[in-house]
Amino acid sequence: MFKKLFLLILFLVITTPAQAVVSWPPEVKPEQGKASGTLGTGDTQLTVNIEFWNVGEVGGYGEVTIGSVCPPEMVSEGCVSNEGIGTFSGGPNGEITANGKKTGIQLVNGKSFKSNLEKTFQANVENPEIFSKYRWSMDESVPDLEIKKGKYEVETIGSARFGDLSGQVEVNMPNPDGTYDEQAWDTAKLDMELPPGTRIIVREKSGLILVFPDTQTNITVGPGTEIILVSPDPQKSKISLPWGILKANVQKMMKDGSMEIEMSQAVAGIKGTQFVLNETKTESSVKVIEGSVSFKSKANGQTEMVNAGETMTADKNGLGQKTTFDVNAENADWKSLESNFGKTSADSKKYLYYLGVPILLVVVAIAFVIKRRKSKV
Repeated sequence: MFKKLFLLILFLVITTPAQAVVSWPPEVKPEQGKASGTLGTGDTQLTVNIEFWNVGEVGGYGEVTIGSVCPPEMVSEGCVSNEGIGTFSGGPNGEITANGKKTGIQLVNGKSFKSNLEKTFQANVENPEIFSKYRWSMDESVPDLEIKKGKYEVETIGSARFGDLSGQVEVNMPNPDGTYDEQAWDTAKLDMELPPGTRIIVREKSGLILVFPDTQTNITVGPGTEIILVSPDPQKSKISLPWGILKANVQKMMKDGSMEIEMSQAVAGIKGTQFVLNETKTESSVKVIEGSVSFKSKANGQTEMVNAGETMTADKNGLGQKTTFDVNAENADWKSLESNFGKTSADSKKYLYYLGVPILLVVVAIAFVIKRRKSKV
């Protein structure tokens, strides 16, 4: 029963093709959204989770994931959790499609997804502000800034900076419409501004340090890693870790602030701690060096607090068991990586020095010869 309900709303396609919007206004920025709700009534209810991007397909972030989670008491009766991939058109009234055809699931005013095929379905958006703070048509007026606690709740652009670089690090800034030009990767420089949506790739035998000046937070990123600065807002920083490894040192957040790092199988929520995250695309793991980290499975929503000296891994089936690790050994590994920072610039100066001395001698010799020839003439 559960599986049939889920497949009904996800794959029952209406024959009308989906209509596309050309583009969003330039001020609209890509932000990831989540929605959750139920499908069915009474004792036959599925929990449905939707993950999507506000700009959707129009902004180059079209993939949407819909997952159904069975209640534990119904698993023995044949209920099977499912996950499907579709396309979200984007905007506060965007639609979910499958193979270019409508599925009957539509977002309403940026607040909830509803289905015209199954009336019992509704999934409320957990962060509706990703729609409400933007205008989605040039004909609309710019939304007024909402005032809370005596200050404007607006995004602080580019609060993250490179603190140090080692080896080969590349960046890709998003276009105004939120899309990326895969030919536009550039070499990272210390003085770069890093706006929301910035993609950063750290190549092998390389590394970097990101600093968040307003929050006394820094992140060391290891080799073979990609991160995306979804939102560097110091009040609520959000980073995506598609693959690789990083170590975060969150000493102090702004009042009521937080940091969230999203991986393929889990989300780590942090307020103040030191921890290491490792992402393989099929498994997401956390090691907590100091403090605690809230570790939430994306498969079933289960959340565990992982404390200092503990490690936990999440995969498509949910969270694994907490185990322990050697904190001192882990710190030693990262100190070895961090010892490479600054060497590139120092080695360059040393190289220039040793190269410059013989060049200088050659120049002096040439000048001496020219002077002697002139004196003979």
